[in-house]
Parts: sequence; C-alpha cells; structure tokens
Amino acid sequence: MKAIISGAGIAGLAAAYELGRAGWDVVVLEKADSLRDGGYMIDFFGPGYDAAEANGLLDAFARHARKVEGVELVNADGSRQGYMSYRSFAAPLGGRLFSLMRGDLERVLFNALGPIVDLRFGTRIETVDNGPASVDIVTSAGDRLHGDVLIGADGIHSPLRAHLFTAEPRVLRYLGYHTAAYFFRSDAVAKAVQDRFLMLSLPDRQAGLYRMEGDSVAVYFIWRDTRPERADDAGAAIRENFGDLGWLVPETLAAMPPNAEIYYDVVAQIEADQWCNGRVALLGDAAFAVSLLAGQGASLAMGGAHILAQQLASQADVPTALARYDTILRPEVVKKQAAGRKAADWIVPHSPFRVWLRARVFNLSSLPFVSRVFERLVATSPKGVFTKKRS
Repeated sequence: MKAIISGAGIAGLAAAYELGRAGWDVVVLEKADSLRDGGYMIDFFGPGYDAAEANGLLDAFARHARKVEGVELVNADGSRQGYMSYRSFAAPLGGRLFSLMRGDLERVLFNALGPIVDLRFGTRIETVDNGPASVDIVTSAGDRLHGDVLIGADGIHSPLRAHLFTAEPRVLRYLGYHTAAYFFRSDAVAKAVQDRFLMLSLPDRQAGLYRMEGDSVAVYFIWRDTRPERADDAGAAIRENFGDLGWLVPETLAAMPPNAEIYYDVVAQIEADQWCNGRVALLGDAAFAVSLLAGQGASLAMGGAHILAQQLASQADVPTALARYDTILRPEVVKKQAAGRKAADWIVPHSPFRVWLRARVFNLSSLPFVSRVFERLVATSPKGVFTKKRS
C-alpha cells in the first residue's frame, strides 16, 4: 500500500512515521526547501503524549524537553503579577507533560523516518485525480505519483482543502487575535529570563519570553485585532502593538529578524464538516486546527495521525478506514476547540480585572480546586482514546 502526504509539518511527519512503521510506502511532499526550525514552545501532553508512548518516540521527545521551572506573569515594568510552577501545571496530567520547541518535535519525527519514507522538499501538488481505485497526482517537479491514499497535512491555510473540499472562508473561524514568534540573541534578555517562562500580561496583549541555549531567546506575541486578515508586514504589526512598552521589550524588538524569519498568522480554528473525500483525508491543522488558545494543536496532530494510521493499517477498504478515522477523532476535536474558545479571555485577558484575576489563580495553582479548573480548560481526553487498538 502507498500513501502520499502533502506537508512535512508535525501532522504530515507523524503520519509518515506511523504508516512507515505499518509497512506502507510513503511519499511526503513539502513546498518549503527544508524543515522549519521556528515556532513556539509547546506544552506537549494529552493525545500526542499518548501516541508517542504507543509508537516508541516518547524517550526521543524526552531528550529534547526544555527545562522550565515555571511560568511567571509580569507587568509592563517587569514586576511580578503571578507565578505557577511547572509541577503544579503537570500535576493534573499525572506528570505526562514535556515542554518542547515545535521545531524540535518536527526534528525528532524527521529523524525517526525510515528508508521506506520518500521526503521531497521544494515540491507541491499541482493536480489531483481522486479515483475509485487510486489517487493520482502530478507534482510541481512534473512527477506523476499513484497512491492508495492522499493525506492533506498542509496547514491551516491548506491548498488541498480548498481544492478538494471547501474554500477557506467557509471553514476558518477567526478568534480575534494575531500572533507572531521569532528567535533572537541577547545576553541581557537571556540572563533576565533564566529558566522561567516570562509572560508579559496586559489587557488584549501578551508577550512570552523563554531562553534557549546561551544568549538565544525565543519570543512570541499575541494581540487582539478585529481584522481577520494578516498584515503585509509582520514586523510592523508587532511594533505597532508592542512598541510603546518598556522593560525587555525594546531590546526584543530591536533584535527582530526580517519578515521571512518571523512566524506570523491569525489565531483561528478550522471547523470542517468533511475531512475525508474518497481516498483523500485531511489531517492536523488542515482538518481541525484548534488554535494556540486550546494549547493542543501539535499533540492533537500526532494523536490524529496515530488514529488515521491505525485505521488504514487495519481496514482493507481505504474509504471505510477514513470514515472510521473521522468518527473516532471528531468528538475529541470538537471538545478541544470548544475549550479553546472558552479559555480565550483567560489566555489573553480583555480587561485589567481579568489580568488581575488570572494572576491570583496562578498564585493559587498548587491548590486542588485550581487543578480541576485547569483540567476543564484544557479538555483532557479519557485515557486510551488515542491509543486503543480498533478494527
């Protein structure tokens, strides 16, 4: 059996790894020229953690886990608002949590791919023939490929979804925020951050700083914006929304790289009624982006890839396998998307009172009732949902 996968992000690489392990021939087409090393620090738990434990990658992820002592909320002058230790954060999850850079997660998946996976960078799909017996494509390199299934893992703005399923405006739910992230070097900022995750928290604005190696620092920004369209100039948009601040922000903005090296997008969810069409399936953000407000996008992509591979490996009929994948995964996606929308005003508070209240919750995070609130906000899945073997 042969699978063609569009996209070499977390969802695409996870699906390639899972199907390769199951004995499938796999071709992955990625329009970028190489893996992307940027992105956010992610809290890796839930579906992805369960899937990694089941597919043998948990130890590899653990070796790349970042040391974070805790999350410190700060005011515009850098003074402390609130603090939550990572032990308190991990407790409701039974300690099943890693802090990972998104790029590190992709690198582990990439390194785990066996020789049976053919990964082609700088290549995209030009045409698709979704037939009853096979799916046939032509690539931008002029190659004609034939597969038993085509998996669209090409991100929240998926061209494959727009071509074979529905136009983006009909499925993209804008949540009212823009976000950006980049890496920069600053010895002063790195020393100020230390092993904490510093989060500058203001009404409608948030900036997070965390130290990498040496004087390398990663920063992300989130800001409320009524416009669902991305700005043409990411750097200008960041300066417009954060340029009036002091503390470590001026040095962070001064070290901003060119736009090409900045991750920038709107914060949105994908609510698609249809993930599967004949021998084509959507996966990850292309199918069910939950947004960074839900906090489990990467994890859900890995969990979804695990379920999809299980169904394809156990069902002789591909359309039946894809329908089962949808049936099993969709309830969990709906739950996590709803949790993300409910949590929005706690993650980027709209008012000074909400900023103050969140800080108080952080300071009480070791108490049992706060742990229960956290569990509801992240919409944790029952044990076994993403790892149970099904036929």
